[in-house]
Amino acid sequence: MLWMVSEEAESDIGVETDILQYTSSSKLPYENNNNCPKITGSKPRSKSKEINKAGDYLIEINGNVLSVFGHGALKFIDRPWNPLKARDVTTVKFSSLDFNFISAVLNRVKHRFLNAEHFHFSDTNIYCLGQLNALADIQGLTSLTIEPKGNPVTKKNWRSYAIYRLSHWGLKTINNQQITPVELTSSDLEFRGLSNIVISCLPDNLLEPLLERLQLNQTITRPREWLDLAEPSIRTVVAKEALQWRKTKQEYSSWREKGRIHLQKIISSTLTTVLKLKQLNVEWSSILREIVRDTLVDYSHFDSYMKQCISQIKA
Repeated sequence: MLWMVSEEAESDIGVETDILQYTSSSKLPYENNNNCPKITGSKPRSKSKEINKAGDYLIEINGNVLSVFGHGALKFIDRPWNPLKARDVTTVKFSSLDFNFISAVLNRVKHRFLNAEHFHFSDTNIYCLGQLNALADIQGLTSLTIEPKGNPVTKKNWRSYAIYRLSHWGLKTINNQQITPVELTSSDLEFRGLSNIVISCLPDNLLEPLLERLQLNQTITRPREWLDLAEPSIRTVVAKEALQWRKTKQEYSSWREKGRIHLQKIISSTLTTVLKLKQLNVEWSSILREIVRDTLVDYSHFDSYMKQCISQIKA
C-alpha cells in the first residue's frame, strides 16, 4: 500500500482530491474512471524524484514497515488503513520532519498500528534529552534507533537517558545494541537525583492525574501521602513518567522563560544573602563590642535606663 502526494500535484488535482492511492501492480485511478481528476501540465516523474523534491511527502506500508517521510505525511496517519496491513506493521520509520510535530502523533500511531514496537528516526531534529520523554507515549517500545544524521542529540550521552526514561516500558535495544543489566543499573544511579527532585517538586494537581494514567489511584485518597509510603520502584516509575516534553515550541518557550525569570530571582536573592553574611562576618567583632558596651552602660545607670524604657513605652 502506498500513499503519496506532492505540493505541486495537490494544486493540479484540486481541493476535492488530496491523496493518490495506488500500488505497483494496479492502474492509476483515472485509467478506469473518466470522472477522476487527472494530473496535467507536466511529464510523469519517477518515484525517486518525486520523493526527493523539496516539499514532497510520503507515507507507505511496505511489508511490516510504515515509512513516514516529510511533514505533510503526518496528516495521513489517521486515514483508514487496511486492517490486515496495519496489524502487520512492527516497524515505524520517520525521516525528514521535525520531532516536535512527530511527538504530537506518537500516541495515535500506536493506536493505529497496535503491533508497532520498533521506531526509527532519521533527520528529525532531535536535539535535546527532554525530547526523549515524548517516546513514553509509545507504550511497548522495544527498540529505538536514532540516526546521527539530522539529530544533534546523538552528540550527547543520550543512550543512558533513554534507558533510564524508557526501559520500564520494555525498551531492550538502542541503535541495534542490546541493553545490558549493567546499563540499567548505572542509568538508574546516574539519574537517581533527578528522580528525587521530580518527586519532591511534583505538585498535587499534577500528581493525581499522573497516578490515574498509570492506574495507581484506585484506592488512593491522599496521593501525596500514598506516594511518600510507596515502594521505591513505584516512586521511580512515577518520577520518570512525570518527565514530559512540551510538544509545542511556543508553550515550551513560555515555560522556559518563566523558569529563567524565577531562577534569576533565586540567584539574585542568594547572592544578596551571601554578601550580607560576608559583611556581617567582617563587622561582627565590632558589633559585638558595641552591644556589650551599651549593655554595661545601661546597667551601670540602671535607674536612668528604666526611666528611659518607661518613656519609650508611654510614647
